[in-house]
Amino acid sequence: MSIMSVSLPDSLVQQMDGLTKERGFAGRSDFVRAAVRDFIQQLMSDQTKRGKHSATITLLYPEELERRVAEVAHDHSKLVTSMMHAHAGRGRCVTVYIVEGEGEAIHQLTTKFKSLRDAEVVRATYVDVPEPPR
Repeated sequence: MSIMSVSLPDSLVQQMDGLTKERGFAGRSDFVRAAVRDFIQQLMSDQTKRGKHSATITLLYPEELERRVAEVAHDHSKLVTSMMHAHAGRGRCVTVYIVEGEGEAIHQLTTKFKSLRDAEVVRATYVDVPEPPR
């Protein structure tokens, strides 16, 4: 088994430690392994979203990141059809983007948001309208 070092903000470590105890994980390593497994599974399923789709992308992040989040969204403005922004308190912002376009482009935008260092939550939810029965 490989050993690696990861830097995390103190607040994230505190949340992780609380959930590790609350959910019965043996320790931080078990918690991180489970989280990475889930994240990999999510990324793999995102890649199957081929063709045209509609989705929401929800972000929670520190106010200091607001400009960078807006820049990323602007770089993908052809996908974004609408957005809502709110201050969530404790120096945090919540932004919800409604996006429409090719699944791969939505996946790329979501991945770009996830790559922002201090983003706390980035969640894409596909909201495709089902095909009517024939």
